[in-house]
Amino acid sequence: MIKGIYASFTSLEAAWKYQDMLSNNISNASTTGFKREVAAQQSFADILLSQQTPLPAPLPSRIQAVVGQIGTGTFVADFSTDFAQGSLQATGNELDFALNQGFFQIETPDGTRFYTRDGHFLRDAAGDMVDSHGNYLLDVNGQHITLPPGTVAAQSDGTLSMAGQPVAQVAVLDFSPSQLTRAGEGYFTSTEPGIPVDGGMRQGYLEGSNTNIVEEMTSLVAVQRVFQANQTVLATLDQTLNTATTQLGTFGA
Repeated sequence: MIKGIYASFTSLEAAWKYQDMLSNNISNASTTGFKREVAAQQSFADILLSQQTPLPAPLPSRIQAVVGQIGTGTFVADFSTDFAQGSLQATGNELDFALNQGFFQIETPDGTRFYTRDGHFLRDAAGDMVDSHGNYLLDVNGQHITLPPGTVAAQSDGTLSMAGQPVAQVAVLDFSPSQLTRAGEGYFTSTEPGIPVDGGMRQGYLEGSNTNIVEEMTSLVAVQRVFQANQTVLATLDQTLNTATTQLGTFGA
């Protein structure tokens, strides 16, 4: 009985965590450059019950007789990020960029560096290219990109030109998935420097979230049903245990 309670509880916990992750994916379905999370669920390793029987021998030898297995429920083994590319959306804005590969490198005012696929940039009062949160876009030398007034043209390798003259090159760095740690809805950090790549940058486009709203909603409904079913099982087992402790004990009285 205790086994059943524990199994139901771990299933409830897994469903709750999974539901939270799905809700976050859904809430960011329209966030530029957002990469959805996915969860892997698995059972805990089965526990073997062993009966040890001493043998009459000069040395304390023992043999193990396996008498059964206990499954201990389900848990969310890990969360991982799905880095599949989202759909590209045309905006026509000259400082909107989308990448086929890699990440933009940005720097906060306090010097912290992040990586993102959100390519929506603006000019601040000083002419620096910044994202919607005021973080600076960095060039291939790790410096802020400052643009004079005028129209900007961008090439696929990140080169920015004005009046036919190159003025900066946007840094585009690529990483293996294991090197990136989520640090917000559209940001990642890494302890590795990243590999410079030709990201196939497209001007006048933004990459949308790779969340599939229909898939996420379908999964959310399924997870909610699992949660409700395990709530019912847990309540039933609790009631049965209460009956066992309050009534069965009276038979020996």
